[in-house]
Amino acid sequence: MSMQLTPEFRLFCLALRRPQSADDAETLRHLIAAAPNWAAVIEGARRHRVAPLLLSGLQNCGAAGVPAAVVAELHRQGLQAARRSLAQVAEIGRLGRTFSDAGVRVLALKGVVLSAQLYGDSAVRDARDIDLLVDPDDIARADEVLLAAGYRCSNAALSPRQSARYRHRIKDVEYVHAASGSVVELHDRLTDNPGLLACDFDALWREREDVSVGDTIIATLSWRALAPYLCAHGAGHAWERLRWLVDLATLLKQPGRVDAALQTADSAGLGAAMLHALVLAHDWLGLPVADGHLVRAKASAKVSRLDRILSHLYAGVAWHRIPPRGSWQGLARYSLWQRLYRLALKSDWRYVSNQVRREFFTPADFGTVRLPDALFWLYPFVRPVGWLLRRRQR
Repeated sequence: MSMQLTPEFRLFCLALRRPQSADDAETLRHLIAAAPNWAAVIEGARRHRVAPLLLSGLQNCGAAGVPAAVVAELHRQGLQAARRSLAQVAEIGRLGRTFSDAGVRVLALKGVVLSAQLYGDSAVRDARDIDLLVDPDDIARADEVLLAAGYRCSNAALSPRQSARYRHRIKDVEYVHAASGSVVELHDRLTDNPGLLACDFDALWREREDVSVGDTIIATLSWRALAPYLCAHGAGHAWERLRWLVDLATLLKQPGRVDAALQTADSAGLGAAMLHALVLAHDWLGLPVADGHLVRAKASAKVSRLDRILSHLYAGVAWHRIPPRGSWQGLARYSLWQRLYRLALKSDWRYVSNQVRREFFTPADFGTVRLPDALFWLYPFVRPVGWLLRRRQR
């Protein structure tokens, strides 16, 4: 597409390509020899949580010009990610057995399970928490299982009515283990806005894939369901982390999968979002995409709109810089451009109206401005007050 990208970002993407071609390696060596801004590369690795893959790509290209301090820092980030992953492997194994014993079906999303599924290694992805999808009819039972396993719900202070309103707008509820601090997000659907991607748990369960994680078999999404989910998840966050695009490119690199993923996305109304993701994965990560799809993307006004919006999040220094909390740069990134990207994913009026209502609903307001049940519907209107109060407290 037409974004103005820095040499450091080109280096970054070339190092993330799998497999790395001879041309990729040669270009990467030239970029390394040109003495790039390594601080930007390190900051980018931290933001996008790809240090293990990035370090591997830099070392495999055969260049001798990567500073030792850069290698050491990427190695340090990778070790931290590996420690978190090992802890999560043990915990998701424990939880998998606990849910199975309770007769509650659960599908793992992202995290160490996706790492094992895509890369054959649970430690490649740097996961923050454990995401579990359950049948909406089993939410109450799943809550009981997590409470019995030592977790506490972050929404415990909400009344039943408030919790119901929360679940209506947000796909997951956070649980924190009292002793270890492990975080589990319990999902009852795949996306906050159900109009973005439909979720039929029974169908997902029938088509599930079993993945070996540690000494436990964990159920997760099949690759056919995983492609639209990874697209919807990454696009729903305006591809804030490049890791999500790397995951999608890794999933689709096998022959025939790009065509199948695009067909599925078209049927779900996600055609423009998937086309944009495919173009990004092709241009940045070297994913083979048929010329016909690239021509279609270039001719699509929706894809062009998505690309223009995303350019504000990746062009220049924006690709690696993390705006300070409460800054105007952060406000522009998270409150303007990311929201515009989400709103542009679909033109269906149900999706757009749902998304507008979702954008004016944030759990952060619950702790800032306490409202009783009878006035809970006012939260969208007090968002500006909550926003100002939180920034005054920082």
